Amino acid sequence: MIQDIYPHIYKNAFQTDRKPVSHDIIFSFDHDQVILQDDHHFYTYQQIDSIKSLYYLFTIDETQYFLADLQDLPHVSISYQKLRTYENPTLGFAAITAWQIYRWIEENQYCGKCGHTMEYDKKERAMRCPQCNHIVYPKISPAVIVGITNDQGQILVTKYAHGAYQNYALVAGFCEIGETIEETVKREVKEETGLDITDLKYYKSQPWSFTSTILFGFWGKAHGNQTIKMDENELRVARWANKDEDINTLDNSSLTSEMIQYYKQGNVQ
Repeated sequence: MIQDIYPHIYKNAFQTDRKPVSHDIIFSFDHDQVILQDDHHFYTYQQIDSIKSLYYLFTIDETQYFLADLQDLPHVSISYQKLRTYENPTLGFAAITAWQIYRWIEENQYCGKCGHTMEYDKKERAMRCPQCNHIVYPKISPAVIVGITNDQGQILVTKYAHGAYQNYALVAGFCEIGETIEETVKREVKEETGLDITDLKYYKSQPWSFTSTILFGFWGKAHGNQTIKMDENELRVARWANKDEDINTLDNSSLTSEMIQYYKQGNVQ
């Protein structure tokens, strides 16, 4: 998955006293576009004007990463979606994580309570209003990915009705106010497929910066001869698949892809 960068170590403790050195990476974005040098490499600190305003993001191993506006430098742009398969996986993870922070900053330039210009907080990763003291923390939305199997050992695969991603996926959805994650799993499965599931088992989680989400992966069982009743507003495909089928999930960056491969390898009983 995209965050699996071991043996590299991601350190995201918030700090305001970080000073860049020559080899540190400077990320820059323009809405959904990633700013790169003409040779498609990211800028380093030694290549930019040192007077530019820099915002410290995080460190991976001994390299620090900062955010700045580099649009006045010679550059090319690529879609943020390209980062899920960037040729250097560690840099791809770093860049999409930086983009998530950039979008949070971009969307909170003004206070939602009084309309005053927001400022970076000095003590924690937050935007603070100097007028009314309103604080906004980074947006992280909890969501679920559900691998559903039946009594015949098949897995339920889906395709979304809308959006750019049109490869196979699993049932997924966001947690609503007042719900536990386990309740979200059962509700989303019922709403999208009409199935009742039991035997819930937690698999693992994944930070998914493309949608500012933390994903929780679960396995569940649909016992008996239940009929799939697909919600056509959410899905265009919902069907049972066998282990030997070629289930195309685009790439190996997502929790969805890992769970489908986990099933195909015979690891789900």
